[in-house]
Amino acid sequence: MHWNGELSELIEAARHGDPTATVTLRHDHTAAVEKVATGLASPSELIDWAQAVHFEDRVDIDEGHQDLLTQFLVEVSTPELFEPVALAVCQRWLHALRATPEPRTKADGR
Repeated sequence: MHWNGELSELIEAARHGDPTATVTLRHDHTAAVEKVATGLASPSELIDWAQAVHFEDRVDIDEGHQDLLTQFLVEVSTPELFEPVALAVCQRWLHALRATPEPRTKADGR
């Protein structure tokens, strides 16, 4: 599920897609924030996207970054409780999401 076209199409696809399918939000899914930071989408569209992702039952959050991603979704989806979604906010979140290392897995023995 990628935001390649109109936001309304993405939200519609998420709500009416395969009811057994799930999508995992990972820290490297930065396209939505990048769209606002580069002027390709409006802050209100990012807010709508974050609300749709945050409240969609079929979207899982990557366990290795659950705290960061949950904080991101909560803050962006409810700017009235935190701060308005603007260029500075998008740039801060892009930096935070990109700077986050991949979690260590049990398979690599660490």
